[in-house]
Amino acid sequence: MRLKNKKVLVLGLGDSGRAVIKLLQKKEAHVSFYDDNVKFFDYVGFERNPENVNWDLVIVSPGIKCIGNALLKAFEDRKIPIISELDFAYLNCRGKIVAITGTNGKTTTSMLTSKILRAAGFKTFLCGNIGLPFSAICEKTTKDSVVVCEVSNFQLETSKFFRADIACVLNIKPDHLDRHGSFEEYKRVKGKITDNLRRKDLLILNLDDEETKRMVLHKRFQYFSKFRIKKGVYVWNNQIMCGKKSLLSLNEVTLRGEKNLENVLASISICSRFKIAPIEYSQAMKNFAPASHRMQKVGELDGVTYIDDSKSTNIASTIACLEAFAGEEVWLLLGGQGKEIDYDELFGKKFKIKKVICFGQDGKKIAESAKKFKYFFELFDKFDDAVNFCKMNSAPGDFVLLSPACASFDEFSSYAERGERFKTLIVG
Repeated sequence: MRLKNKKVLVLGLGDSGRAVIKLLQKKEAHVSFYDDNVKFFDYVGFERNPENVNWDLVIVSPGIKCIGNALLKAFEDRKIPIISELDFAYLNCRGKIVAITGTNGKTTTSMLTSKILRAAGFKTFLCGNIGLPFSAICEKTTKDSVVVCEVSNFQLETSKFFRADIACVLNIKPDHLDRHGSFEEYKRVKGKITDNLRRKDLLILNLDDEETKRMVLHKRFQYFSKFRIKKGVYVWNNQIMCGKKSLLSLNEVTLRGEKNLENVLASISICSRFKIAPIEYSQAMKNFAPASHRMQKVGELDGVTYIDDSKSTNIASTIACLEAFAGEEVWLLLGGQGKEIDYDELFGKKFKIKKVICFGQDGKKIAESAKKFKYFFELFDKFDDAVNFCKMNSAPGDFVLLSPACASFDEFSSYAERGERFKTLIVG
């Protein structure tokens, strides 16, 4: 993109916004930014009245809510071009792009995909919603690079131009309804990952997910499944197969739970398009460790095992965690900032839960649902009190799962901070 001497506004000064600003400065654009966080008001480059400026381009960070945004509406009315950070990075990228989205499993799938590709010798960049902004690495790419980009619904919401060579949709469950207003709108936003696919591009879908398997929005697609299918990647006879070829033994899959198996199948589906040898799948899987705060054992205390699954910020993810620990004596820490989700779906599955420990902003709502389904529960205002109750009352052989099904922003800046606090309370 030619942006020299152009007036460009960046909306949002999070990690993605800062990466965009650095790239714009390299391109010699006249850069300003706007963020409604008061701590940025005195920063050099902050524009106090952006609605009064005739911008050549506005670039929107993923954290900016678009529905009902008066500032974006004002720009649209004045025909000012608006693109997402994802678009901006895509337009400055020269490598092949693998885009992975879905409600749950994006980070694990993206990390494993990147690890397999690197094991096979590909120059690979891992970026996007996983933490490193796409805009921070896009100009480092060449035609021989592979970019593995974890893509969230927040990134897709304002995107118009982004296109992947391989797009993968893992699953679609109700989430972020507080932002999108309805499940239908959330699904529409997720579906935007297919909008710009070309004939030669590939769409990979989870046949075992009710919503995803219906997303055949592109002529060239491939399924993956935990069950035997005629084409694609699937499980049969204790092997992960691609067509008639065995790529990996299930005995080599170290990740726990059915949902993690789906993540592995998705990664292998993506990497199967790069003609990777079975030994390279095996090597990558052997050395793979999932990201922090995803069903991570943080320690044992007096015979009780503590599991940090703070990344589970929706019902479907918490259900996946409970399924992975089925048969254990579970204490479930559930709560935080709600997303206008009904908890009956979780409790209606009749999991074996010794006690539900409800906390935070949505704690009372969770407790009411737990009571309806006759679960034992305790209710706390604060996270620390909830965790300390588990420490005082759980018994040897129990598992205490922090799998909150809620955002963390009522008490913490992120799910990661919540997970670290949990770890500190357990092991110091």
